[in-house]
Amino acid sequence: MPLTAKPQRSNKPSDRELVLDPNQHNNDPPTTTVFRSLSNTQTRLISAFTAKLHPSIGVKYNLAWTYGDYLLFVPARLGTNNALDKAANAVLAALDRFSPSVSSCDVTACLLQKYNVALAALRECLDDPEEAKTSQTLCAIMLLMICQNKSFLFPATRLSISHSSGAAQIVRLRGCSDSGDEFEGSMLLALRAIVLFSSLFNPLPAFAFTDSEWLTMFDNKQYALTPEGSAVQCFTRAPNLMRRAKATLQNPHCCPNDLEILQAEANQLRHELEPHLRSLRDRFQASSEIDVSDTETSSKSIYHTLRSCHYIRTYALGLAIGIFTNEVRLALVTSSSSPSAISNLVESHGFATRIVDLANLARRYRPLGASALVVCLVAAELGVGTVEVRAEARRLRGMYAGDLRGGMVREEGDGDKGLRLICGRNDGLVNWGSSM
Repeated sequence: MPLTAKPQRSNKPSDRELVLDPNQHNNDPPTTTVFRSLSNTQTRLISAFTAKLHPSIGVKYNLAWTYGDYLLFVPARLGTNNALDKAANAVLAALDRFSPSVSSCDVTACLLQKYNVALAALRECLDDPEEAKTSQTLCAIMLLMICQNKSFLFPATRLSISHSSGAAQIVRLRGCSDSGDEFEGSMLLALRAIVLFSSLFNPLPAFAFTDSEWLTMFDNKQYALTPEGSAVQCFTRAPNLMRRAKATLQNPHCCPNDLEILQAEANQLRHELEPHLRSLRDRFQASSEIDVSDTETSSKSIYHTLRSCHYIRTYALGLAIGIFTNEVRLALVTSSSSPSAISNLVESHGFATRIVDLANLARRYRPLGASALVVCLVAAELGVGTVEVRAEARRLRGMYAGDLRGGMVREEGDGDKGLRLICGRNDGLVNWGSSM
């Protein structure tokens, strides 16, 4: 079969497929394109990134099990987009944080250098209209969000406004992917979760989706199949409910009927969440009866470890959603001594205490496997009713954040900035103080 040599590797994924010569006759055999083999640098990058996705690495360090299944598609696309290559390099540099042979200062310096190189490559890629709209470029943006939002570079206890706003704009522009591209669809699912929980704290217009937009955004079969997905889908009503409650509470001329309507909506949301929270609790309790080995030497123990970690994370997430919902309900009550107010306070405190217990249990899955509990511990600090449990939640949050930054994150001062809900108990008509 005749071969046409091509000295340079094309940046277009489609060029890897069979190439037909337009001048050949129909009966002639097809012509294929032979690419130059990958360079040693690209081979090492692909190999290193793939190693971080393999099940044998365990839940403690597995990238896909922590940040999303879309990462499983990345190795096959390395070498096709310069921004993606540089961003993958930056993520690998961040993971050197967990190598005992590399000092934290060396990792930070190397990561900053590679992060800046990746940003420059991304800017250049975004200047190209064709490259800017590819899935590879979107993935490069998400990898850089891992470096920044996941605290390898910046404080984990702050919510990054610029990157979260960028994620919201991407979701708004791209919407739900109906192209059949599983890679892009997986990325957009991961982005939607970032946008949803960032919107609880961020009042910027970028997060002002309508109720129908939120529902459409999370109207996906993957969410309908799991208790945590159902809870998240139900919770999509919370951001707009918080914004409306905030506006009503700040209006000196609001009528009692407006508050009653919002109270009914908040109570209904909590009622609809209950079966999903119960399913998450029952699933976790059933799995906790299985002894999980710390060695992870067999495929069976790897599976049990992953399942145990997943059930801890999702149960904690469900409890956090319950606390966030109760915060809106507490903002809308008119009396701190009413039965509903006392019930909400007691429930949130119970949820917060359980999150702290789960965070202590999940310590065996540090650093990456348990990192998702940071946002749950934020909720625990909001919902807890005693100084002692709040201090423990803050200590654990600092510990988990410190895993990614090379040491315990300071618990006071900067740790509290940017963590105020759009509407919570402190925005309501009742002065709750700092505890129950």
